[in-house]
Amino acid sequence: MATRSESYKWYWPTFGNVADAVQASNGAFWAAVFCAAVTAIFATISAFTHVGVIGVSASSYVDAVLFALVAWRIRRRSKAFAIIGLALFVLEKVYQYTTQPLSTLGFSLVVAIALLFLFINGVRGNFAYHRFINANATNMQVDA
Repeated sequence: MATRSESYKWYWPTFGNVADAVQASNGAFWAAVFCAAVTAIFATISAFTHVGVIGVSASSYVDAVLFALVAWRIRRRSKAFAIIGLALFVLEKVYQYTTQPLSTLGFSLVVAIALLFLFINGVRGNFAYHRFINANATNMQVDA
């Protein structure tokens, strides 16, 4: 198994081998897990207190399940679900900004930007992963 490149940067990695691509994909996986967990926590608080917390209500369990599904499929290196995860995250942030503009300031803005980079790099990583796998499969066929 290849090891990751020494110049790996989490915010915009270069992909020199499969390990770099996997690491970027795993970043998106953890971003989706984080989104699912935080959404589930705030939805639970909202369900018990009957008050929306930063725009999250008990119906947000649907979002938590969607992010969990996205995380599972990103972990399986799905290019489509990496794109869906990025789109879902961006749509959620646009909706949050339009309905709760004060909740997107300060620390939450920094977290949102970091998660956005992780999702973008997850898309890049999953596409690079499949490129490397296909190139290796082609090389194995030529060598045989």
